[in-house]
Amino acid sequence: MSLIAKNLSVTYGTGSGRELVALDDINFEIARGEFVTIIGPSGCGKSTLLHCLGGMLKPSSGVVTLDEEPIRGPDARRAAFVFQDYTLLPWRQVLQNAVLGLRFDGVPKAKANAKGEEMLALVGLSDFREAYPRELSGGMQQRVAIARAMCMEPGILLMDEPFGALDEQTRRQLGFEMARMLSERDSTVVMVTHSLDEAIMWADRILVMSARPGRIAKEIRVTAPRPRTHDYIATEEFAALRSELFTLLDQDNVSDLAESVDR
Repeated sequence: MSLIAKNLSVTYGTGSGRELVALDDINFEIARGEFVTIIGPSGCGKSTLLHCLGGMLKPSSGVVTLDEEPIRGPDARRAAFVFQDYTLLPWRQVLQNAVLGLRFDGVPKAKANAKGEEMLALVGLSDFREAYPRELSGGMQQRVAIARAMCMEPGILLMDEPFGALDEQTRRQLGFEMARMLSERDSTVVMVTHSLDEAIMWADRILVMSARPGRIAKEIRVTAPRPRTHDYIATEEFAALRSELFTLLDQDNVSDLAESVDR
């Protein structure tokens, strides 16, 4: 399995009749089981890129393929999303929320519930299957959202700032747990984040985007094997990678980063 973006560009029309180039000539390939993080300055098109990968947005030019088949629209079995907003239905219990995609897909209730139970166990929420979202913490609600996405057994999991609404301690703890789970399942993941630590701790590769128009300015490989533990934060590799990312994304360097892609 491979996810390929080839010559991908997105241009928006504006109210004044002008065109805004959000993404310009994006090219990369992601192999089965890879965890890739995308990082870049605000407004560079990270979420736009993710929406193109998941078929929620049609590119102006270029193509996205999964297993050599073009992605022409959303399909949760091919690419499932996890957003910062948990998007749980407040009137449904945890298990009902977890199997929502399966039920919409026509899967019989008993079969859907069995898969939902499996995924809730995976994210440590079996004991909360009958709870309602309001009874859960933010971190627990995000686990339900991840279980819902995993129920679809997608070819690729697309995560857009999945822990951005959580406090730092919860964010870090849940991040380590989810990274371990996804690594053990050999899941293919693309995650957008603003956190340098998350970008490094989770990824096999980091795609650094330039300021708009968004382009892949640099690809950085993380050589430490996954899943990584808290001890990795104290390593020389982590410190060096964090310093490199910080320098690349420093506000004074953003324009230089964009210009360097043109050369």
